[in-house]
Amino acid sequence: MPAYDYVCKDCGAPFMVRMSITAYSCGSAPPCPACESRNVKRSFGAVNVLTATRGGSSAASCGPVGSGFS
Repeated sequence: MPAYDYVCKDCGAPFMVRMSITAYSCGSAPPCPACESRNVKRSFGAVNVLTATRGGSSAASCGPVGSGFS
């Protein structure tokens, strides 16, 4: 199950929620664990990418999607 990052618009608390892709696609908004508000916004963090190398594979951490690319 994928993990999604959120930030509460009321108290500013960042949090992560694991939910099915189906629940996310349907627009389910998880409540903030700090204040229980449903006034939350999806946030995006760094992405880990596995790249193949000659000796095997290695993990590379990239910045937010779209940064530095044209």
